[in-house]
Amino acid sequence: MDNNWVNALKKYNWTVNLQQFVDASIYKGYFDRTIRPDDVVIFENRFRRAINNGSSFEIAGEVCFWKNYGNPQSRNRITTNLLSYHKEKTNWENFVRVVKEISDNPSSDKFVSLKRACNQQNGFATPITFLAFYNPIEFPMVDKHIANWWIKHKETYGFRDFPDFSQRKNDDWIKSNNDNWNAYIAWKTFCCDYAKKIARNYGLNWRARDVEMAVWEAQKNGISLEVLQ
Repeated sequence: MDNNWVNALKKYNWTVNLQQFVDASIYKGYFDRTIRPDDVVIFENRFRRAINNGSSFEIAGEVCFWKNYGNPQSRNRITTNLLSYHKEKTNWENFVRVVKEISDNPSSDKFVSLKRACNQQNGFATPITFLAFYNPIEFPMVDKHIANWWIKHKETYGFRDFPDFSQRKNDDWIKSNNDNWNAYIAWKTFCCDYAKKIARNYGLNWRARDVEMAVWEAQKNGISLEVLQ
């Protein structure tokens, strides 16, 4: 059955050339390919295996660069800082442990620990990306496009009393504060709820991340997504 949820997800077009990372040549076996929309699940799986197996840290740098690709002024700096931090074995091992812990039992305290574990105490969307890549069934990503959609449309989908994201006025970036963790949990709840509704209405095996990607494209392209029961 054709519907706007499916149409929006089909439009998902985030394509990232990892070879454009300024230090790509240093990390053999990494930063050597382009991640296209059809590659995203494989990319997520590779990150998850690295966390579960305690593999090398470079994959986290790839995910970081992928997430920040749309910010050419900062993507190299953010990725370099993360890789430099995770080169220290104890920092990487702590990151692995914290990602697993927040996936099993999400809380604002554990999110603070995650931000510290990836050396982004003032970050929000990038630390959330690591959680979403590790457990995309339950955890969506978030950015300013999602935050803007959420503010405009949450009431339509029965989430009126759930919190909004607090955003910076100059660029709409999501602020790093505890209130936004609560907004993220509300957004997560919506995505998990709609993954179930899409399964029930359309027979599709969607994850929270699939709902998020559809919303992301809907916000950018002005697509009206069906309210489902």
